[in-house]
Amino acid sequence: MKIKFLPQNLEVEGSPDKTLLKIATENHLEIRSICKGVPSCAECRVKIVEGESNVLPPSKAELNLIGTSHFIDGRRLSCQVRCFGDVTVDLTEQVERAENQTKKIRGFRSNKQIDSKAVNDTMLLNEKADEKEKK
Repeated sequence: MKIKFLPQNLEVEGSPDKTLLKIATENHLEIRSICKGVPSCAECRVKIVEGESNVLPPSKAELNLIGTSHFIDGRRLSCQVRCFGDVTVDLTEQVERAENQTKKIRGFRSNKQIDSKAVNDTMLLNEKADEKEKK
């Protein structure tokens, strides 16, 4: 059976003993998954574009995570979908999420070096002598 991944337009061979997540990972396609197929995170959502009749309906555990979105737009958890025939899968949501993901930075870094020492539960900040002379 053939599994086609959009928007990469990549067609690969699949087997019923592997999930879509496993097949995509083996073919170097990134699908975000925190739980690694438990299912508990619902991060690996993909849209089945064609061949919905070639996959089993969602399990109770999958429906608890994806809710009614499966019935509205055909999205499924790739860690739970096993294919029994030709299927076309849209990974656009995964690609956009990876492109828009920004790393959250906490705090800040400064190039200015400051010596600090605690005195009686009070922190005193002293600039280095070199920097004082430059001012």
